[in-house]
Amino acid sequence: MPVFLILTFSLLVTALLLAFRSSGRKRWLAWGNFALLALPLLIAGVGGLLLSSNGLAWRSCVKLPCGLVFVAGILLLLVRAGAFLWRRCADWSPAAQTVGQIFVILVIGFFCLVIGWYGLLFSAIWAGQDRVVERDGQVCVEEHVWMDSDFYAYSDCFGPLVRGKDILHMG
Repeated sequence: MPVFLILTFSLLVTALLLAFRSSGRKRWLAWGNFALLALPLLIAGVGGLLLSSNGLAWRSCVKLPCGLVFVAGILLLLVRAGAFLWRRCADWSPAAQTVGQIFVILVIGFFCLVIGWYGLLFSAIWAGQDRVVERDGQVCVEEHVWMDSDFYAYSDCFGPLVRGKDILHMG
């Protein structure tokens, strides 16, 4: 868990430093990139902690967009790193420039593919899948437990965005 936190906040600090150092049109792109990384952390992280202290939790309709937006922020940061390396290759000799640019395309493309794929996968797993059902005369949120195909967790329904943190019934 500490590695995840260090990686997450290092991405956030990198985007913030780029936003402060950029100028012109790149400044808007840098602040947008920072927003793509910071807003999901604020909503899912800080908002989740506040909800948790009140016995609530986010539903999947909030968690999935947060995960997807965070992955988009990481991918945008990677593309910006690739553009920076591409521009740095322009100072080299023509043969080295071609090899360097091919290398940048392959490496950044590979990282974008891997991080995009696993980011989408982990976002979907983290968000889960839930729906509102009536169980024993009470409106509940039924959440599919992904490790077992026929296993569901039921918790109180408090609205379209939040559910109860405590599990009422497993089955």
